[in-house]
Amino acid sequence: MLLAFSFAIGFFKLSSHDTFWHLKTGEYILSNGIPSEDPFSFTAAGKHWVTHEWLAEMLLYLIYFLGGVAGLIVLKGSMSALIAFLIFRFGTRRGVSSPLSAAVAIFAIGAMSYMMYARPHAFTFLFLALLCMILFDSDSGEKPRSIYRWIIIPGIFLLWANIHAGFLLGLAIYWVVVIGDIFMIRDIPFTERAKTIVVPAVFATLVCLINPSGIEIFYYPIMISTTPIFKSTIAEWVSPIYLGKEEWLAKGILIAASAFGLLAAVFHLRHRPAISAVVIAVGLSAWTAMRNIQNYAVVLAYGLLALPQANSEFRLLRRSRWLPATVAAVWMILLFGLIRDYQAHNGRAGFGIKAGLVAEGPAEFLRKANFKGNIISALHDGAYLIWKGYPDWKVFIDGRLDVYGPEFLEKYRHIIEGGPGALAAMESYGVDAAVLAMPPYIGAIRSRLSGNSSWPLVYYDDYYLVYLRRGDRNLPLIDKYRFDVVNPLTSGFGLSQQGDLERFYEESIRGLDSNPNSSLANAVNAYALQNRGDFTGAAHSYKRAVQILPNKKDMYRSVANMYMQAGQNDSAKSWYELALKARPNDPQTLYELGFLYARINDLDNAERYLEQSATLYPSGPATAMLERLRAVRSSRGKSPVTK
Repeated sequence: MLLAFSFAIGFFKLSSHDTFWHLKTGEYILSNGIPSEDPFSFTAAGKHWVTHEWLAEMLLYLIYFLGGVAGLIVLKGSMSALIAFLIFRFGTRRGVSSPLSAAVAIFAIGAMSYMMYARPHAFTFLFLALLCMILFDSDSGEKPRSIYRWIIIPGIFLLWANIHAGFLLGLAIYWVVVIGDIFMIRDIPFTERAKTIVVPAVFATLVCLINPSGIEIFYYPIMISTTPIFKSTIAEWVSPIYLGKEEWLAKGILIAASAFGLLAAVFHLRHRPAISAVVIAVGLSAWTAMRNIQNYAVVLAYGLLALPQANSEFRLLRRSRWLPATVAAVWMILLFGLIRDYQAHNGRAGFGIKAGLVAEGPAEFLRKANFKGNIISALHDGAYLIWKGYPDWKVFIDGRLDVYGPEFLEKYRHIIEGGPGALAAMESYGVDAAVLAMPPYIGAIRSRLSGNSSWPLVYYDDYYLVYLRRGDRNLPLIDKYRFDVVNPLTSGFGLSQQGDLERFYEESIRGLDSNPNSSLANAVNAYALQNRGDFTGAAHSYKRAVQILPNKKDMYRSVANMYMQAGQNDSAKSWYELALKARPNDPQTLYELGFLYARINDLDNAERYLEQSATLYPSGPATAMLERLRAVRSSRGKSPVTK
C-alpha cells in the first residue's frame, strides 16, 4: 500500500514551467557539450551561465527521449516510491513497527508532493534521503561506518554536486552531525575522532569540486537565494506564510510537521543533539521558503524514526495485533485522498502537461508558421518557448534569473506590465513576437498591443495571445494570419468596436479551423453566428465551448438563450436549469427562464422565476415583466406573455 500510494502521489501531470528549459539544456549538452554562456536568449546571449545541474538535465532529457512526457511522470512516481521505501526501511531496521514506519513515510511523501516535479531538485530529495539514512543511524558497526564515510557519502556528494545545488544543504547537515559526533563520542581520543570523522567529511567536501564550474558551485546558489528581487520573483522562494486559503493542505502539513519536529528535537537533545539542530534548522528554513518544505519532510521523517522512543509504541497499540496496522492504513488512505483531491482541484491529476501551464498552442502555431525571430513573454513562459523553438526562436527571459541579473529583471517587469515606453523598449531590443497569457495573468503589455496596428494579433486560444511586430520579416505571416476584427480582449470579441459582421464571421471561422479545441474560438464563432441570426448554430458552438472548458459556467446561460431564440424550448429549459445549478441566484438567468415559461404559457413557473429575479434585482427587467404577467393572469384570457 505504501509504495502504491507513494507512486500515485508522484504520478501527476507535468506542472512546472522550468522542466522544459532543463530538457532543452540536456538536449543541448548531448549535442554540443556543457555551455558556459547563454545560448537561448537574445537579451543575455554570451553572458556567463553556471550550468550546475548539467548531469540531471542530461538524465531528464534521456528519459524524455526514451519515454516522452510519460517517462518523466513515471520518474516522479518512481522517485516518490523509492524515497518512501528508504524511509520505511530505515524505520523497520531500527526496530520501529511497519505500520508506524509506513505512516511516517507517507507523511513525508505527502509533504513532498507539492514540489515533486521533473526537475533536478527531485534528485536532491533522493540524495537527502540517502544521506539522512546513513547519518541518523547510530546502530551500524565501525566497518560499515568507514565504508559510508570514505566511499558511499563522497560518492553521493560527487553525483549531487553535478545534479543540483541542494548538495550544499547536504554538506551543512553532514558537518553538523560530524561536529556533534566529535563532542558526543567520549570513548575515543579526540585526535582519533578527528581522524575517523572529520577527515572523511573534508574529503567529501572536496569531492564536490569535481564539477564543470569548480568552486563557483559553492557560492553561486547562495547568490541566487539571497538576492531580494530573485526571491520575490520566484514563487518557490516565497514564504509559505503568504500561501492563500486554497493552499490549506500545504499549510496544514507544514504546521503538523513543525509540531512533530519540535518533539523530535526535544527527544534527540540528550543522545544526538546534532539531529535536534538539523531538524530545527531545516524546519525554520521551511517557513522562509516554500521549496524547503520538501527537504524538511525528508529530514523530519528520519529524525522521528531515529528516536530511541520510536520503537516503544503506545501501549494501546501494542495490546492489539491489528490496531496499529488499521490506524496506519486509515491514516495513509486519508492523507492519500487529501493529496489526490488537492491535485485534482489544481488541475494536476492525470497525464500529460497541466492545462494552461505552458504556451503549447502558441508554440505549435509559430512552429507551423515557420516563424523565426525573437520572442517576449512572461518569465515563466520562456522555458517552454526555448524547448519548442530553439534555435529558430530566442527568448527575452526565462527562469534562469542568474543569467539575466537583477537590473535586467527590473527592466523586464517594467516592459511586461506595460509601463511607460514599454513598446519603444521592445522595439529597441529587437522583439519580433509577443506571446502573452490571457488576463488576469502577468502580461499587462497586451493592453498596449491590443488593437495596435503595428502589432497585429495572429493567434489566440483559451490561455494565450500571439502578436507579431509589423516588419519585413513578419509581413508574410501577418498577411496570412492577422485578425483585423476579432479581439478577445474587448467586449463582443471586437465586433462592437469594428462593426464588420461578415469579416468578423470569416475570422471566427479561421480561428476555429486553426484551433477547434479552443473554448474561446468556439465562443467567438458562436457570437458571430448569434449576430447573424443562426441561433441553433450559435447554441451548438456555445455548447462546444462549455464542453471544452466545463468551468465556463457563465456560458450555460448563453447556450440556453440561443436555444430559446431558436424555438427549441426543451433544450433551453435544460440549459437554464444547468445555469441555475451553477449560479442559483443569478437574476438574469432567473429572468430569462421566467420569460421562457411565460412564452410556453406555463404562467405559474413564469411568475415564480420572475419574482425571484425581481427580488434579487429590483431595477432589472423582471420587475416590469412580472407586473405585466400578473396583469395578464388577472384578466380572463390569461394569454401568454410574448416579448
